Amino acid sequence: MNYTLLGILLVFGSALYAVIGVLASRKIMHGKVVEGHNDVCVPIFLNAGVLFAVLLGFMVVAVWESYDTASGTAATEAAALVPLYRSTFALPKEAGDKMRELTRAYTESVIKDEWAKQAEGKPSEEARHAAGMFFKAFGDGTIDAQIKKDFPFICTEIMGAINEVTTERNKRGIEASESVPTVMWASIIGGAFIIVTMSFVIYMERPLPHILMAGSMAALIGLLLYACVLLSHPFKGPIAVSPESFEKTMKVFDDVDRGN
Repeated sequence: MNYTLLGILLVFGSALYAVIGVLASRKIMHGKVVEGHNDVCVPIFLNAGVLFAVLLGFMVVAVWESYDTASGTAATEAAALVPLYRSTFALPKEAGDKMRELTRAYTESVIKDEWAKQAEGKPSEEARHAAGMFFKAFGDGTIDAQIKKDFPFICTEIMGAINEVTTERNKRGIEASESVPTVMWASIIGGAFIIVTMSFVIYMERPLPHILMAGSMAALIGLLLYACVLLSHPFKGPIAVSPESFEKTMKVFDDVDRGN
């Protein structure tokens, strides 16, 4: 999807529709408007405008909260990898080295493979496999029974961190695939069309103020709709949540390796 073109269509296309509609309606209504016309039209327009404003405001808040939640989930998942990585230094060298290798492999797979795929709604087998290797480490001998017996607290901490990482990963996957229900888009787009169209029949003596007011309102509605489109897909588009938190986590791993 070309988001720049979509933005131009929504903002300038809405404004153009309003301008053409005002000019056409003024021509059609010329000589037919009688006293009291606006006394009837304006209250109806205001009531419809309030209803639409509530709906549009709800939509904007809903998609923003969804976007903010997705961003927080990714940050929490990335942050949980740091205590996991640090805890492995308390294990025997061979087991600790292996767990740190698995942690780095998972983080790299999220950054390099999964992030691009989740924007397209596709799963990353590489990242899924890397996440599964955390749990396999407790059954394939990497962390054997003796280590569990000698380091029970550390093993519990590591498993707790692994559970947190995988829980946040699952939440991120769900959030990446969620979308605004079709009925909401139909309601908001239909409402925008009705409100802009209703502005055509409000009569003003001079055409320029009428065109400016209707066009400005239509452009604002188009801009808010564009914002809703961008925010409705947290991991896709020009303002998508980036893997920056995981990239910073990789830098923390390097600092930890240097003893910091």
